[in-house]
Amino acid sequence: MAGTRKDIAKLNGPWSDEMLWYARAVRALQGRAPADRTSWWYLAAIHGIDIPGWVQQGIVPSAGTLPPQGEQDLIFNQCQHAGWFFLPWHRGYLAAFEAILDAWISAQPGGPQDWALPYWNYLSDSNPNGRAIPPEFLDPTLPDGSANPLSQVRRNGMHVLGPQPWFPGDISLSAQTRSLPFTAAPGTEGYGGAISGFAQQGSLTGAVEGDPHNRVHVMVGGVQPVPGWMSDPDFAALDPIFWVHHCNIDRFWAAWMSDPANQQEDSGAWSNGPFPRQFLMPNPAGGGNVFLPGETLPGGALAPAYDDLHDGTGIPQVVAGGPVTEGVMITSKQAGGSALLGSNSAPLTVAAGPAATEIAIPATAATEFAAPPGLGPEPRLYLNLEGVRGAAAAGVLQVHLRLPGADGGLRLVDTVALFGLGKASSTEGVHAGNGLSLAIDITELAREVQSAAPGALERLSVELSQPGAPETEITVERVSLYRQDMG
Repeated sequence: MAGTRKDIAKLNGPWSDEMLWYARAVRALQGRAPADRTSWWYLAAIHGIDIPGWVQQGIVPSAGTLPPQGEQDLIFNQCQHAGWFFLPWHRGYLAAFEAILDAWISAQPGGPQDWALPYWNYLSDSNPNGRAIPPEFLDPTLPDGSANPLSQVRRNGMHVLGPQPWFPGDISLSAQTRSLPFTAAPGTEGYGGAISGFAQQGSLTGAVEGDPHNRVHVMVGGVQPVPGWMSDPDFAALDPIFWVHHCNIDRFWAAWMSDPANQQEDSGAWSNGPFPRQFLMPNPAGGGNVFLPGETLPGGALAPAYDDLHDGTGIPQVVAGGPVTEGVMITSKQAGGSALLGSNSAPLTVAAGPAATEIAIPATAATEFAAPPGLGPEPRLYLNLEGVRGAAAAGVLQVHLRLPGADGGLRLVDTVALFGLGKASSTEGVHAGNGLSLAIDITELAREVQSAAPGALERLSVELSQPGAPETEITVERVSLYRQDMG
């Protein structure tokens, strides 16, 4: 049975016992046939698989070595993104992966009976080197001189997470430290995402999925000329660093749920969903288990234990010492309503140069938003990028607002990591080419714009650009503005 998940940097490393056993288990699973439900290849394909791409890169010998099509349809390509099942699905996925590795490790001579998946604490308060990829994922060999399965992967991004010319943004704890509902109303932000069914790419990216989840994926994988596995959902889980990254994202959720100020979604549609296709994971015996999101909540069968929910999560210490689990207000209450204020008039194409557009909104809406705050909660304003598409596996967009007046300059709104851009854009996939969609809170900046030039919000000027030297185009179907009344 898995034990307590711990910070890689706080183990007795490099090459602590926990990480050595992780590497040995990865190598053992890589030695199993692709159709084996406990193999490395099978487990990675549950997240996503591009069969021709896997064959071309030599990941599997041929499509014929995979399980029958009927089985693939049930269990492959399950990853949930841009919807409210993002966090519970990945928690169940981690639990299945951890259980299979733990079963192999505990059966080995000298293997621990309580091994648990470590996490990469890249935003640690106490470790100045936390942003660096742990050395165990870079060393070409294990301490015994044999090849290191944790580093035999395709990565073309950063070795230390942080701003670069091709990705000027940074990872942050913004999702952890802002007051957000779990479930987003249309066109707004929620911690966990918008209401969705079974969807590899839903309608709206959640806050913690956007930053740091998507940013770390793209930073590690890279964008051009050839992206690494971490930048593409159909390859990401082949990289052993994927699992320790997602373990940290899961820890963020555990920490968020430990704060009594937050309210975790638990409506029937969420806790018992989705339907008719449900979440299915293999078990160590090679069978399959269906799980429900409700089982991932505190006290549920899939709720993990972490050594620390404070360091690097942005959430104040709530329990002193010992393994920590969540304690949270669980509710089916939905976020406040939202309304579309306006949108631009035509799609945008962002290539080597920037692309500009305007959003027109009614004068009354701009005036009401800019009015001095009343006694109740202030409304929020969200800039939406809808139907973002591109041929590359991943991309990066910078979003600016142009300030009014002859001397008006550009103000940075956000740097967006487009993890899974190519998959969400493909008309051959389950997404039918719908692309990615996301909402950015511009409340404070919008108030500043309106205060500087009354009426400026009636025609909001937006500019999009790709940093660095992009080789492919990114299109945006619509840029829109939503208002959410908080209360």
